[in-house]
Amino acid sequence: MRQCLIYNGSLRFSRATYGVLLLIAVLIHNQWLVLAVAILTILGAFSLKLNIPYQLHALVSKNKSDQILKELGELNFVAVATGVLLFIGFGFLYFNKFVDGAWIYLLVVDAMIFLACFVGFCVATLMYVFFKKIFSRNSK
Repeated sequence: MRQCLIYNGSLRFSRATYGVLLLIAVLIHNQWLVLAVAILTILGAFSLKLNIPYQLHALVSKNKSDQILKELGELNFVAVATGVLLFIGFGFLYFNKFVDGAWIYLLVVDAMIFLACFVGFCVATLMYVFFKKIFSRNSK
């Protein structure tokens, strides 16, 4: 798999930004902000250059020594998985189905984003490793 160097602080900042924006959306019950966060997250899957909070933090950050090596597939999978989860929540809100449950669901997704940001445990990364192991075993 292709690997790339990323700034760990900038990655955590972008996750924190998405988490705070989603928390604001849940608190003020704004479905369009949920959609905006979902679109921003999905854009980050296409290219790291399209991850706007990451690029802003990397631009202004003075600590350029916290680079880590990550698989590009892992970063893309995490961004797509987060975006899809947010799109599902937005869909429930937009079509007025299970609205209270949808806000609770989005709060759980937000908790997972904050867990990945502050603790470093990302459920989507765990899923990526699990799927990678299963599919590499089947291809042998």
